[in-house]
Order: sequence, then structure tokens, then C-alpha cells
Amino acid sequence: MIKTIVPLLCIAVILSLCGAMLFYMQTSPRFEINRIGIRGHARILPETIVEALQIEPRTNIFQIQLDAVKQKLEAMQWIKSAEVYRNFPDKLSIRLVERVPFALVKVDKLYLVDVDGVVLGALASGSAIRLPIITGSFVKQILLNGDNPELAQAFHTLNTLLNSSHPLFHHIRKIQIESPENVILFSDDSLPQIWLSLLSIQQGMERLERIYPELTVEQIASIDLRFQKRIIVTPNKS
Repeated sequence: MIKTIVPLLCIAVILSLCGAMLFYMQTSPRFEINRIGIRGHARILPETIVEALQIEPRTNIFQIQLDAVKQKLEAMQWIKSAEVYRNFPDKLSIRLVERVPFALVKVDKLYLVDVDGVVLGALASGSAIRLPIITGSFVKQILLNGDNPELAQAFHTLNTLLNSSHPLFHHIRKIQIESPENVILFSDDSLPQIWLSLLSIQQGMERLERIYPELTVEQIASIDLRFQKRIIVTPNKS
């Protein structure tokens, strides 16, 4: 009987100690959040982030649901991803990856978008931002508040193209997208328009690389890469 009672007493003592420790951790002023550390922000003010989290004064660090904080942060327009940590005893740490503007989309007005097709807001009047302007019926369908998977796919392909080493794609100022199969790139006046299909961009680029050394770019009005087995080069009229 004694052998049975002793283990039960030990268990009761351990449970009591655990309960007391848990109560202390959840009620002690030592574990009230006094600091919020934010890293990775460049365009969003820390005050804006703190305000969006709506953490009440004297909130216990153990009462914070990290996943809920992460979801709140990632719901913000300019935040691509967030990681949230507890730094004991009283600090909440946040690491952000912000969205980067990729282009300006022309709908009713100009909107900043990232490469994932997320709209980051209307371009402020007088802003000196040098980004390609994207027009055309394909981008008219863009959701200003929501996901745009088809646009994201198109933008990722264009982003790869614009970051390629080919000189024709270094100074693109405007992109007209009527459909993924019909895209026109406009650059400086001295360079030709490029017509292409985003569905066969790799094949088009390979054909362009083969003939490019033979071209006098300044004398060309447009280069059409949309077709499977040929490239159409249109010379300037003058």
C-alpha cells in the first residue's frame, strides 16, 4: 500500500509544481511583452506593423498565438512572408520578407504589382519610379485585392526574360499583353519591338540567339518570335 501511495504523491507533487510554474509564466509581469523587434522592413513603417498586430499592453508572451500573428502580417499588402518568434522573457521578434515592385499595371490608373501578381497599391502622383508599364486586355482582369495566378505565371516568365543577359531586353519600358500568346515589348526608340509568346519563350529565345549576330538592330522595326519554325524581322521604313 505504501509503495502505491509514494508514486502517487510524487505525481501529485510534480503536477502541482507544473501547474504553479504554468500559472507563474502566464501571470508574471516578467513575461509581459515590452518589446517587438522587426527585421526585413524597408517600405513599411514599424509603427504600421505594430498597429496592425493590435497587441494589447501587458499581453503575456505565452498567450500570443504565433501562427495568428504570422497570418495577420502576411495579410498586409507589402508583406510576402513573415516569421514570428518569442524571445524570452519579454520580446516578440518578427522577420519579414517584403514584396518588391516588378512593374506598373495600367487599368483605370497605374498600379504597382510584384512578380506574383499582387497589387501593392496605386502609384502616387509625382512618384519617380522607373518600372515597365504593362497594358493590354490580359491585365484588365487583374484583381486589386486577391490572387492573380495567371498574371503571376506571365510575370514570372517576363521577369526571367527581363533579367536575361540579352541586350534587347535591358531597357524595356512598356509591355503590352493581349494574351499569353501575344506579347509586345517596347524599349528605347533605337531598339526594335519584340513580339513573343510566353508559352514558347524558350524556343523563341534560342532562335533569336542564332540569328542575332547577323542583325543590324538599329535598322529593324520589329522582331516576331511567336512562330514555331521561323522569326519575322521587319525593317524600318526609312
